[in-house]
Amino acid sequence: MKQKGLSLMEIMIALVIVAILAGLGYPRYQKMVSRSKQTEAKTILRALYMGQDLYLTSHQIYAADLNSLDVGLPENSRYIYSITIDDNGTTFEAKATANIDGDPAIDEWTIDHKNRLVNTVNDVIE
Repeated sequence: MKQKGLSLMEIMIALVIVAILAGLGYPRYQKMVSRSKQTEAKTILRALYMGQDLYLTSHQIYAADLNSLDVGLPENSRYIYSITIDDNGTTFEAKATANIDGDPAIDEWTIDHKNRLVNTVNDVIE
């Protein structure tokens, strides 16, 4: 009489194959999650640029304070946002910083008065 079902060896081989596939896919998954978190910084920095552009139109200088701009920052933001302007208010740089994946590196994005969005320090796992 022939037995039906899987042997312990067949189950173990299947588990090893699944573990190998998961081990190969997990780093890629983590990288994609981290990149999706960076979208917050890019979106809000673009909004800050537009807010600064509108502020410049009204006041002939850039705003030195985030509260002066009509941009709503999310309460549960991963990033900390700041703005610096030069002495006479003709240029600005907005910065977003956060640790998005729990390692010692900090993710940092900047945008300036010329709408140049740059990832100055990349915290995404390579």
